[in-house]
Amino acid sequence: MVVTEIPKVTDDMVSGDAVEKEEGKPFVLFGREFSRKQVCAAGAGILCAALLVGGGAYAISQASWTGDSNAPAVSQSKDDEKQDMVLTLEVKADGWDADTSTPVIAHIEDADGKVDFYTAIAANKQVTVEVGKSGTYSVTLIPPVNADGSTYKAASSKVKAGKDDKKTNGTVITLEKVDADKVTKDDLTAIAKDVAAAVKKGDSTLTGDKGAAVAKKFEDNIKKNPNADADAVEKETGKAEETAKEDKSDAKTPETSDNKKNDSGSKNDSGNNGSGNKSDSKPSGGSGNSGSGSSSGGSSKKDDTTAHQHNWVAQTKTVHHDAQYKTVHHDAQYKTVHHDAVVKYVSICNNCGADITGNEAAHFKNSLLNGGNCGSCHEESRTVQAAYDEQVKVSDAYDEQVQVSAAWDETVTTGYKCSSCGATK
Repeated sequence: MVVTEIPKVTDDMVSGDAVEKEEGKPFVLFGREFSRKQVCAAGAGILCAALLVGGGAYAISQASWTGDSNAPAVSQSKDDEKQDMVLTLEVKADGWDADTSTPVIAHIEDADGKVDFYTAIAANKQVTVEVGKSGTYSVTLIPPVNADGSTYKAASSKVKAGKDDKKTNGTVITLEKVDADKVTKDDLTAIAKDVAAAVKKGDSTLTGDKGAAVAKKFEDNIKKNPNADADAVEKETGKAEETAKEDKSDAKTPETSDNKKNDSGSKNDSGNNGSGNKSDSKPSGGSGNSGSGSSSGGSSKKDDTTAHQHNWVAQTKTVHHDAQYKTVHHDAQYKTVHHDAVVKYVSICNNCGADITGNEAAHFKNSLLNGGNCGSCHEESRTVQAAYDEQVKVSDAYDEQVQVSAAWDETVTTGYKCSSCGATK
């Protein structure tokens, strides 16, 4: 209880001169003002009673914000209690695979620049990102890269923050897929640069071993694209890995959490506890704070082991396929040649009808010597060979080897290996 000394009332204070002199200077007791005249007129007894009542009330009111009293706290309505404000969203990406694709990296900013950070999230799954206060936030996505080198077009959206309510539908952002052979060298290098920038302002999903694993996965998947500039990509993702290992972040926001929680409800799928703090963060001075209280360095270390999530990286080998052929048979080729009839002309004796071709004069002379009358002749045609058609071969029959498909190399996945701990599956 707060005890305040009540000033003594003297004769000088009762006199008229003193009252007039001090009239403009009121007493301030227990947070209330009293004029000199009020002190004199009320009398010490009545004034003390009033002041004790008022002082007690004042002490209670003071204790409500100073904490100097054991007076009961003033209760608040549920509407006045602080609510966790989150962004609820789902990124749809056709062909994205949780084991082999890189995560989606979301850049989240508010209008006044107080919130500006990056976080790694899964695609095709509703997640929540804790932002602290209500309002509209800009969400810009760095597209993921799949194991075959394909990726997606970058996208952005405005998302309103609301209460952390499982019934919230959230915002859905759909990414348009770009096949591996359609992605340019510049596009792939730009993604690597964006990842390096994201790690500098990343939350716990992009710092430490987790951040280094994300950067390495982007490097591996981008370099599988035949259009990638391997040296440029390795340079940018190498920067990201080094930055992540420093475990420093300029992010101006709490952590990212998944909508689904485990059976105990104290941690969500993304590895964060209920308050949004890192479950794998290093404690300061041998101890660290969780969402519900403090824990010793030993228990924090145990949480680190429990919270480890495998980052499965596809292990591949190259299989060569020879060119494929088939045999095509070609028949012999022919053409038809027409031959006209062959005709010759002969001389026929007009008297005896003999064929005297080439011997006309001798025939006539012989006839006269023998008393004959042969002395003239005429020509007649005779067919030596009739007309006919002949099939002439143009080319012989042959077999030809025709290529059905060219030789090619195929990348085959033989298994998966965790980039952090080396486990395989």
